[in-house]
Amino acid sequence: MLSNAVERVHDCNPVDNPAFRLVLEELLARGHAKLKISRETRHQIDHTFAVAREYFAKPFPEKSAFALPRYVEGYREIGLEYSQVKERPDLTESFSLWNRNRAHADAAGWTQSCPIHQELRRTIDDLSTYVAGLFQTMADKWAPGTVGPKFQRASYIQVNYYEPAQHSRDMLQDGHEDGHLITLVTSNAPGLEAEIDGKYQPVDIGPDEFLIMPGSLLTLMTGGAIPPLFHQVKNSRRQDPRYSMMFFVNPEGNQVLEPWIRNETNKDADVIAEANALPLKFGLPTLEDGTEGRGR
Repeated sequence: MLSNAVERVHDCNPVDNPAFRLVLEELLARGHAKLKISRETRHQIDHTFAVAREYFAKPFPEKSAFALPRYVEGYREIGLEYSQVKERPDLTESFSLWNRNRAHADAAGWTQSCPIHQELRRTIDDLSTYVAGLFQTMADKWAPGTVGPKFQRASYIQVNYYEPAQHSRDMLQDGHEDGHLITLVTSNAPGLEAEIDGKYQPVDIGPDEFLIMPGSLLTLMTGGAIPPLFHQVKNSRRQDPRYSMMFFVNPEGNQVLEPWIRNETNKDADVIAEANALPLKFGLPTLEDGTEGRGR
């Protein structure tokens, strides 16, 4: 576990930040890493979770009023997303915010009327600083003189809401990898398990930490040096709701993105094409279709 990763990252130079180099070393050595966040970021996360509790406690008609399904924005009820198999949907409600959809949400009046959306805007901007620093560190290591990949418009943040005691299934989410470059995740309760050394094990995320979970796109970018982290959410049967927050980071499609490490595993790979298609595995439209408001 990292004990001194990324402290007060906003005050650091992301181009040459020793803390990010430690995180990258941890990713290479273990296939996952803990990202230490600042007190200011922790306060923002706590406030976002508090607003989320109020939101998910509302009746369904009030929650579903804040949904733009064409753009995969806002509220989604149980059954609309799955980990790999459509017949086993994730047993969670969720609320998501894409940077690309800010104008659509503004047009829908959410800026003033939807507190959870307002808080997620602040949170995604905060977390993006960490991601930019980490990606630049990766670029410096494997492609010196280049800039880290653009990711803002193609990435999104999501809060999941679980009621463990209401379900009989052992798994609230089946095992999967997210298919992104990375996912940053934190939660208020146990349940997250990661596949480590061939076995699913509980993951303890401290109050001042996010877990960095590599996805298959990062595996593609690194020629297999960093494998995807498979994970699941086990049903704790707890009476209290479980909240988790994920920042799903994808590359923007308006760039030429070559793998940092090119070898036999990815010699013919098109990173942007792979990124565009991967959401289909989870019952979501492609990144391109989501931008245009196409899909289910």
